[in-house]
Amino acid sequence: MYRLLGFHTLSCTSSQLKLQSSFTPVETQWKVIQNDEVLDNAHMLSFSFPTMNYQAPPIPSRPTASKIEISNVREGETVHQRFLLVNGRAGHRNGCFDKPIYVVCNDFPQTEWPCVNSYFKAMVHLVPGPNTITFIFPQDNESLHFHVNYLPLLQNPPLSLVIFIGSDSDATFDVPPEKKGQNTLDIAVEKLRTAGYMWQAFCAEQLHRNGMGRRTFRLEEGWLPDTVSCQDKGVMRNTAKVHVIRSKHTVAQIRDVRRAQQSDDQDESVESLFGLFLDDLHENPAFDMPCQVAGLILDSHWDVDKQLTVGHAALGGGAGDTRFGIFGSHLLHAWPTCIEDIVPAFMNNTVTDTRYVANDANESGNWWRACNIGMGAMMHEVGHSYTLSHTPTGVMSRGYNNWNRTFVAKEPGHGPIPPEDEAGSHWHRLDIMRLRFHPAFRLPQDGPAGTKNPSQPSFVALEGGQFQVIAPAGLSLLEINVGGHYRTHFEFLQDQPRMVTLHQKEICDRCKCNPDEKISLHAVCINQEDKDIGNLNAFLSSHGGIRLPGVDGPVLKSDVFGNGSDQGMTKSTAVFYQDNRPKQLKRILVNHGAFLDGFTLLYEDGSQDQIGKTGGGRSQFDVSRGERIQGLIVRSGAWIDGVQFKLSSGRLSPWFGGHGGGLNEINAPQGYELVGIFGAAKSWMEQIGIFYCRG
Repeated sequence: MYRLLGFHTLSCTSSQLKLQSSFTPVETQWKVIQNDEVLDNAHMLSFSFPTMNYQAPPIPSRPTASKIEISNVREGETVHQRFLLVNGRAGHRNGCFDKPIYVVCNDFPQTEWPCVNSYFKAMVHLVPGPNTITFIFPQDNESLHFHVNYLPLLQNPPLSLVIFIGSDSDATFDVPPEKKGQNTLDIAVEKLRTAGYMWQAFCAEQLHRNGMGRRTFRLEEGWLPDTVSCQDKGVMRNTAKVHVIRSKHTVAQIRDVRRAQQSDDQDESVESLFGLFLDDLHENPAFDMPCQVAGLILDSHWDVDKQLTVGHAALGGGAGDTRFGIFGSHLLHAWPTCIEDIVPAFMNNTVTDTRYVANDANESGNWWRACNIGMGAMMHEVGHSYTLSHTPTGVMSRGYNNWNRTFVAKEPGHGPIPPEDEAGSHWHRLDIMRLRFHPAFRLPQDGPAGTKNPSQPSFVALEGGQFQVIAPAGLSLLEINVGGHYRTHFEFLQDQPRMVTLHQKEICDRCKCNPDEKISLHAVCINQEDKDIGNLNAFLSSHGGIRLPGVDGPVLKSDVFGNGSDQGMTKSTAVFYQDNRPKQLKRILVNHGAFLDGFTLLYEDGSQDQIGKTGGGRSQFDVSRGERIQGLIVRSGAWIDGVQFKLSSGRLSPWFGGHGGGLNEINAPQGYELVGIFGAAKSWMEQIGIFYCRG
């Protein structure tokens, strides 16, 4: 099974970002954000990162009288991406002008960027090690020598760029008549390579602005003929690889209207384009391992007769160890082919002619807007592959309509565009928190990664409207939505607790809502595992006030682990008490094979309880007098893969079943006692959980 987080067409409001001139080494232990504003800074703690092992070389002195200033990068700063996005100012600060500023970098041709009313933005090329970057502003005969160190983080998992083409494809893509002949596979490779470096620079800048350091993903690179500059095309450099995979599926299969995401005839019973290309990836030796992929479907096509883009899907997510975002090539004609082409592409106001190319979502009516949606929406899907979900603002909404504003200080009909006027072209704070702990975004000062804890978070109901978030790997984020819309979140930056206790009233007060409103919670751990509660009030009601035979007083139950739907299942319950006295467990008989079928609990008084089915092989685990079941360790997904029993003596049973699915530890909360187990099965065990009450 795979999980998709898809493209949507909702509008969003813009929000402004505050630009920091340098990283501030202060992180918040418990910060509440509501509508992008900090609500509670009562527990701000100072935290300094340990010194990096890498020692930057000494920086030459330079004159300080230049009127050119860099606003988002420190002199001598160490960064970790090949292209650095630089924001700055030059010329008279109150002037009204549009003049070029030139950038001279190591091992790269000179580039030109617009400086509008003193504001400029530039993509600056770096080589590993120390770099001297020269900014030249002829208007005032000014220049600035600026120094940056580039340290590639080769230990981080890379993002691979892939182009998919049909088995019988001619390897071309849609272009308007003005670009006839500019639709070859080689040009598609150049455009995707340039996009990859722009995505990388955007991420680094966004994490930096949010005080997380200049974190970004690494691109898979190799010593190849480079194309990111049109002035020295073919020069050998360490540049982004672009894999071309010829699919086993034909162009006709790829363009089947039943697979077209925007088609009224879309048929979910037909395997999706995501599934087709996922199969192609798995059959390619380069991707038979854990991987992160940005996939471009080259055979997407604007069908004029149907007024529909076929062979296109905007989807992102994952299947097992493969994380994957895909997008069509129907807007590729508008993308820049190289760094020098960024400004012309974002300033090209040519009207989209739908006799030849698509006007995606009716928001691509000009070529520069088509460039925004094509590049920005594909990054949106790649964001899904990095665990990002839809947000109220930013690129994970539809903020990519302002994608150009990150890279150029003007757009057709508007300028200047300072950093605070980039509107939707930003990561929302929720995105920032997810990326902060993603292994692809690690920095050297984070220290050793250590062994990953695979456990998933869980929610535990308590008495009196309280509940706990249990996160063995460490909780980083708790998002709260009301009525299906984002309202606020808690973030844990300095310390990631394994348990947080909250009260329904506290949540309602934070959200300014009533308990009977639909409040949903989304917990995220630093290992990227997550868990949802769809309705907090319903969760607390359904998990408390339960009566069990043999137990006095109300009982609570844990969340259900395994299949979320119990339709067509046979339910079973085991209660460890009789007449309010505990029964002594004698033996556990477990039926299992590659997954769990069920188990039988045998007691000293001769009674027994059956949970699940009795198929598969059978294993026996004996329990000593005085021992009782204190918790379960479970692996589950769509069913229960395996189980291990925790006893009150500290003993653990052997592992019974398979090792697929996510790992969860199911315990009674502190101050409560486990009094029973529940389960549900069809042909084998598909659900499991526990009952508990006050000890």
